[in-house]
Amino acid sequence: MTRWRACACAAIAWAVLGMHPALAQNVDSARRFLQGVYGAYTFNGDPPGIEASGSHAIASPSLLQLIRKDRRALKGEAGYLDMDPLCRCQDFDVKTTGIEVRVETHHKATAVVAFTNFKEPRKVELDLLWVRGRWLIDDIRGSDDRRSLRAVLQTEIADLAGK
Repeated sequence: MTRWRACACAAIAWAVLGMHPALAQNVDSARRFLQGVYGAYTFNGDPPGIEASGSHAIASPSLLQLIRKDRRALKGEAGYLDMDPLCRCQDFDVKTTGIEVRVETHHKATAVVAFTNFKEPRKVELDLLWVRGRWLIDDIRGSDDRRSLRAVLQTEIADLAGK
């Protein structure tokens, strides 16, 4: 019985200690992804945009699908995405002041990005999804509007369908 207990303890310790570096790597990779995204929001910068696709995509496939459905429903009219949901702005000169990442599972994480845009403090919360070996944005909430991007787009699509 003692030998079984020792093996069980060793297996548990190996699993816990073995997962810790992987989670740290995921936190670091998520933070690097967000630093890259927000680092492009400089004055006269060229950020990828939430609608970018292919190797430039920063949004998850399901979020991109919802964005495209919203664009089709709008039929060329301006909607919620008339502003950039990542900086919650139309013009930008973003300076990132903090990025906090919490890995939920190996495939999901949440992040809070604090930044200033033209010296005005802002904060957004992002749901991240690990897709094909990289982090992508799956949803966005701003501190000034707690509705998620997905919820707003779904409401916008439903409202347009009702017209």
